[in-house]
Amino acid sequence: MKNFILPLLFIVLSLNFANAQDTTTVENVEEMVDASNPLSKGLNVYQIGRFKPNQVQMQNIVNYTTSKWFIRAAVDYTKPYDADVSYGSSSFMVSRLIEFGKNNEDWKIQTGFGAVVSHSAANGVTAGVNFVGVQLSKKWKFVELLTYQFNGTIEAQYGVYYKFTNNGLWEVRSHPRMLFNTQTGVNEIPVGVGLGRTVKSKTFTAYIYCEPEYDLANNCYLIYSGVKFIF
Repeated sequence: MKNFILPLLFIVLSLNFANAQDTTTVENVEEMVDASNPLSKGLNVYQIGRFKPNQVQMQNIVNYTTSKWFIRAAVDYTKPYDADVSYGSSSFMVSRLIEFGKNNEDWKIQTGFGAVVSHSAANGVTAGVNFVGVQLSKKWKFVELLTYQFNGTIEAQYGVYYKFTNNGLWEVRSHPRMLFNTQTGVNEIPVGVGLGRTVKSKTFTAYIYCEPEYDLANNCYLIYSGVKFIF
């Protein structure tokens, strides 16, 4: 699976690189569909893979966002390269969104607080609280996602993006997913930098990315990549 998906991802990114130079203006931040924004309005569907030395951790995510609410459902599973797929966890999250600085022409700022309910093969059913945030300008974007669940698990995602082409379709990005289990002491602390590319069509917008990372807690390299569709 890894040997097929990763080359395909790089081929798609390479074929689209020339197209990213065609436009010489950046759209207004309020009008632009920012594909890498987790709070982009409407229905968003993700397929994410974290390719590790011995296995790939897959994640399917469906988001639905309005001006006031952020709703997210996710299913995680693991596929060892020499074994069958195994279920990892599933979760459902709801956050109430608040928009700040509505008169700010340079930045769009959204923050959300809510609740999360999850089930995992290792820890069973639990619940918790979450925080989401996005600070967005024409070139820069900062993203935060933090969940704390009552079984002692913490998920922390802090991302920074920079649009380095004039039309904003290509980004340099660093957005690792950090996991902490305060009961077992099993943690994941990846760091890395990658590229993201927005692809637009008449019916949807897609976002493809690839981010090589190094897990400081487990001393291993991994490839964090995926595709997102906005409908």
